[in-house]
Amino acid sequence: MKSLLAITILLVTFLEAKSTELNDIFFNVYRNGSKIGYHKINFSNDNNSINPFVEIKFEVTFLGFTVYNYFHQNNENWLNNSLVQLKSKTNKDGENLFCNAKKINNSISLDGTNNKEKTNSMILPTSYWNYDLVKDKKNKTVLNTQDCSFIDFKINYLGEDSIYNNEMLAEHYKLTGKEITGDDVDIDIWYRDSQWVKMIFYKDGSEIEYFLKDFDNNE
Repeated sequence: MKSLLAITILLVTFLEAKSTELNDIFFNVYRNGSKIGYHKINFSNDNNSINPFVEIKFEVTFLGFTVYNYFHQNNENWLNNSLVQLKSKTNKDGENLFCNAKKINNSISLDGTNNKEKTNSMILPTSYWNYDLVKDKKNKTVLNTQDCSFIDFKINYLGEDSIYNNEMLAEHYKLTGKEITGDDVDIDIWYRDSQWVKMIFYKDGSEIEYFLKDFDNNE
């Protein structure tokens, strides 16, 4: 009986560990229907740690000329569902931004373009892969991974949607807020089984839409 109980406990532990593993994400990104780049996240999982690497590249062209460039890289380290380190660098059309966050004892030290402080609060970054951002459906203050400033997000759950030509059923959330620059944040985001699967946001009058590569009919 004891051996059967031990096997059962090990099996449950194994299944729980497997369920926490996250799949790599690759989005093709379109601006007003024209492809401008990609947003990808590669995960390294080890016991109770999750280590995502985020890379975003956009290039907007007009009449063969590049009129806007964006490149962002972000390394995160999580342990027991808590952020312990983040390092990012961003080239926003020639403007260089950065954000470094590190957990020291019970506080997080922030050093970024638009913020340098220590905080005792649990931090959720704007890297969007983490379902904890929306799962309790409550408003949150989140860390902007571009510059270490904070954004107050209003989070609304809009129900379940059938997306990708009815191939996937996903939870739909609306995120709104304002960046430190004064720019509005207006995001529609979808999750399925705790995994980020789609996003649309609006910037300077343009619609930016994310398609999972495997569901992009334009590929």
